[in-house]
Amino acid sequence: MGEPVITLADIWPENPTAMIVGLNPAPPSVRAGHYYQGRSGRGQLMRLVRHGLIGEPSGGYFEEAALARRVGFTDIVKRPSIGEADVSAAEIDHGRTVLEAALAAHSVPLVICVFRQPVEALLGVAGAPGFQEARTSWGGRVFRMPGPFERRDIAEAVMRTLG
Repeated sequence: MGEPVITLADIWPENPTAMIVGLNPAPPSVRAGHYYQGRSGRGQLMRLVRHGLIGEPSGGYFEEAALARRVGFTDIVKRPSIGEADVSAAEIDHGRTVLEAALAAHSVPLVICVFRQPVEALLGVAGAPGFQEARTSWGGRVFRMPGPFERRDIAEAVMRTLG
């Protein structure tokens, strides 16, 4: 939003098959210089590993394994913060506009939202975990992952639909 901030760079593969979209980076991830370094985020990405979307992380970091499968990373709001309560509606509106343009320019066919907030920002409603009925403004599909504390059997059933 015009203010300089130390954050994570977007990771864009050539001809992306999918982009993993978060609401905003967590401070521990920014300090490490890698996406999803918190316990919940790492657990969510390990679900993507188990279901074959990305390979095993290298040295605990997921970017290289994701790029090998043409999957990238970005956030709606670039400013790091602890959680959604620290992100303003104005930041989300601004970030959504910028991100939608970038995703559309890359013709990203699949947006994977690790948590519910990016789904709500992109589509106007969070929807249930799994593929969302609505599509993005450029026609891409949106997949909302089950929450990190969802019952294992339910989470696994939703994740199988991604495969």
